[in-house]
Amino acid sequence: MKKLLSLLLAAMLLPLVSSAMDLAPNQKILGHYTTDDIAVGDCWGKSTFNNLVIPIATDITPDELALFQGSKIVAFRVGLATEAPVSRVFVIPVYADGTFGEEVGWPCEVNAQGWNLIELDTPYLINLPSDAKLRIGFDYKQESRTAKPISAVNVGTIYPSYCRKNGLWSNYGLNQIGNLSVQCIAENDNFPAYVIMTSALHTNKMAIVGQDQPFTIQVCNLGVGEVLAGGCTFNVAIDGNVVSTITNPFTLTDYYQEMSGSISTDNLAAGEHTLTVTAVTVNGETIEYPPTLSCTFTIYDHGFVRHMRLVEQFTSVWCTHCPKGTAMLKALSDMRGDIAWVAVHQNMSSGVDPYRTTQCDTIANMQYCDGYPEASFDRSVGMSSATSVINIISYTNAQGGANEVNDFLNSIENGPARSDVKINSTYDPETRKAVITVEGGLVPDFDTQMGADSKLTVYITEDHLFSYQTSGGDNYEHNCVLRLALGSARGVNMNRDGDYYKNEFTVDIPDAWVADNLNVVAFISRPLRYNASTDLYVDNANKRKLGEYDAPAFIPGDVDGNGIINVTDITLLINYAMNESGDINLDAADVNGDGFINVTDVTELIQIAINSAN
Repeated sequence: MKKLLSLLLAAMLLPLVSSAMDLAPNQKILGHYTTDDIAVGDCWGKSTFNNLVIPIATDITPDELALFQGSKIVAFRVGLATEAPVSRVFVIPVYADGTFGEEVGWPCEVNAQGWNLIELDTPYLINLPSDAKLRIGFDYKQESRTAKPISAVNVGTIYPSYCRKNGLWSNYGLNQIGNLSVQCIAENDNFPAYVIMTSALHTNKMAIVGQDQPFTIQVCNLGVGEVLAGGCTFNVAIDGNVVSTITNPFTLTDYYQEMSGSISTDNLAAGEHTLTVTAVTVNGETIEYPPTLSCTFTIYDHGFVRHMRLVEQFTSVWCTHCPKGTAMLKALSDMRGDIAWVAVHQNMSSGVDPYRTTQCDTIANMQYCDGYPEASFDRSVGMSSATSVINIISYTNAQGGANEVNDFLNSIENGPARSDVKINSTYDPETRKAVITVEGGLVPDFDTQMGADSKLTVYITEDHLFSYQTSGGDNYEHNCVLRLALGSARGVNMNRDGDYYKNEFTVDIPDAWVADNLNVVAFISRPLRYNASTDLYVDNANKRKLGEYDAPAFIPGDVDGNGIINVTDITLLINYAMNESGDINLDAADVNGDGFINVTDVTELIQIAINSAN
């Protein structure tokens, strides 16, 4: 099973087995996932139109169908989160041009919570063009508006699901939850013994030289033969050169399981590199068409201390389950101590949220938030999807959810940051004016590592706001509420002077805001924009109370603190590196940000001085 389940289901997913599903040697399950996992419980499934018979389905892709061409579908499995009458199962070919083939259906009468097995009186022969899909689904009736019978499970790659109303198919909206719980049982006397498949190769986007670079990859065997632990070998290559060989630590099954490994970066030059993992042998036999996956990462050799991790919570006072998300984030903040938490409020059909603003809308829409409670963590993909930064956070077990998010944060971007973020602010209670300064250093190759179009975003948030909250009462306490994004919700350009930036903002604090309850959250990230869900990651973030000062900001190399880098700084740094004596700014003296002051910093400072002179 996929290691990182969606936040919604992680604490709620229970494995149910439908009457010991023993397949014949010539049978295989056809579906987006082949395990017995299912979402169960009255509030964990998905609900739809009340008291109507609704067809719901998902498309088996051409790649998934390739192994099953010439097979016969002899049965269906339908998984339900709660009891609901299912009256028919069906298949529909979907051709490459978007047209539909003949729909074939089989009536049935099942309604049990869990898996329901429907044996077909007339098998269906899969004989479709190589670029066609097969829509598989079932008709069900929801007899109660509060029941939520549709099960979706976050296993493997998540594919869209669809429902049909008034003759038209539309997206059912399970994309952020999981795959629809529907499977077919197919028969074929000629299923191959081994079909090794790989999916979802992931590694950290960035790594500092000398830091081991972890990676994960999902692997399965779609054949009918057995591949025990160690039976399949994989070559791991960097830039086309094999650097290690790994084997599967578990028996390969017909559903994806996650393998992990790591590579050394000791001998890699700064810049972009390509990681490739290839399955090369199975049970001692060379794989004729070896499955290969690649991804890129960047090595850098300088860095700054990573201050905090940005968490943007998408919530509403009208959201029934949002207090669960808040409880989980509170547990996460308590256990880590480095969470810069921002609550982005939204309206719902139930009513207007008093804390929602148009800037909130921009932030939510550009991260493709489609429900509540949801959150993004450092705007990084990989928590519950390889293509989305959004994660459902409706955990029943707050600490269990916090533990999972903590594991995710520990798995991403744990090396030094490419930028520093220091926040200094003043507030005049007489004029209610605040002056907020955000500044810091940037690594010399920041434009290569992060991109010249990266943005600085500065939020003002407020704690201890009390108002109505559905399922929370009339006097629910809201904290970390986003009040204002300074300059733009999308972030602003950094005012740069070489490898240093400084942005200053003057803000009139509205009378309705309590200054003592205000916070400043600042972070540097890829720009917030549409169609960029895999390229929004945050490099570094920080949070301070309004009126609070960080340590004085500095320019790397300006060891005497006069704002100018010249031969005086070089002389002072050489003396300190040799004798550890002299009155200098130690932060600025650590020119390369590695935590040490030595000859490497002297060499780099000389280069900075030469570049400045030119």
